[in-house]
Amino acid sequence: MKQYKNITLATARGGQGGIATVLHTLESSGFFSRWHVKHIATHQRDTSKLGLKRLFTFLFAYIQTAWTLLSSRVAVAHIHMASRGSYQRKSLLIRLLKRFRVKVVLHLHGAEFREFFENECDAQKQAHIRHTYELADKVIVLSTQWQSWVESLVNDPSKVQVIYNAVDSLQLGTERTEPGLILFLGRLGQRKGVGDLITAFAEVKKQCPNARLALGGDGDMATFKAQVAELGLEQDVSFLGWISGEQKLDYLARADIYCLPSYNEGFPMGVLEAMSAQKTVVASSAGGIPDALQHQHSGLMCPAGDVKALAQLLINAIGDRGLNARLAANAKQRFEDNFSKQAVIPQLDALYQELHDEH
Repeated sequence: MKQYKNITLATARGGQGGIATVLHTLESSGFFSRWHVKHIATHQRDTSKLGLKRLFTFLFAYIQTAWTLLSSRVAVAHIHMASRGSYQRKSLLIRLLKRFRVKVVLHLHGAEFREFFENECDAQKQAHIRHTYELADKVIVLSTQWQSWVESLVNDPSKVQVIYNAVDSLQLGTERTEPGLILFLGRLGQRKGVGDLITAFAEVKKQCPNARLALGGDGDMATFKAQVAELGLEQDVSFLGWISGEQKLDYLARADIYCLPSYNEGFPMGVLEAMSAQKTVVASSAGGIPDALQHQHSGLMCPAGDVKALAQLLINAIGDRGLNARLAANAKQRFEDNFSKQAVIPQLDALYQELHDEH
């Protein structure tokens, strides 16, 4: 008799970004072992010009998926998908899976998927995307904003479900907090609002002499180093490169404020990690961020691109230590209630059980 299993199709373990963090959380929580999940890597980071590593990784993933379908009894395939190249890869896989009558969960991550759909796809490509969503048995989105949009694409809105990302509960304490240290984690680029943050920081520094800014991430580092130099902030802004593991935990423990002034977000893992670490979060109100934060209660938010408002929120969070402590404590409690593994994993368990019962 064929062995029963489920499969997850996503980026390689140990990679960068939100999907890799989600995979780590599911594995460390015991979800993969409990549901006998086989992980098939469909993508690996590839900095070469030809992109051969990416190509061969996907070709191997397609063959591995086909072999698994032929040799095992597969009930559920959980596909983690973003836009552009990720969509191209996953749309091929979902059509293969449905030929074998596998229940498919399409898990949408990319913060730019709507922009990709509306601005980069012609009518034929949009129809292809709609059909891909129709093929899925369930579609998981990361915020209520994304839920409303995806529901407009499908005939059966009930298949679209919000399940928030979950991260590990961190117990870093507050003893190592360095007042005035602002931390950013993510890819350095305009979408994340890094230029706005540096401009705002120049204003913050005028009123808060103890303020420092640490930028953790790869991306367009040269552009932002030039901006920092032009503003005369070289002594106060650190470029950390991409940090993870113990180094990331060290900076989270030391940070006074976590800042993410993005223009577009799905549901940012960095905000959740900061809330878990009991840090004050200052962010834009873009994408799914308002699902995570309650303004003036568990964080501070301003419209994306409003540099003046961003600077003032940072000044308030640094200067008013009572406000800072209150926001951080409320963020920690909101995280435990809504975004911890204990809060989120049971929702995935219920979803898998529902699909298994239907299979």
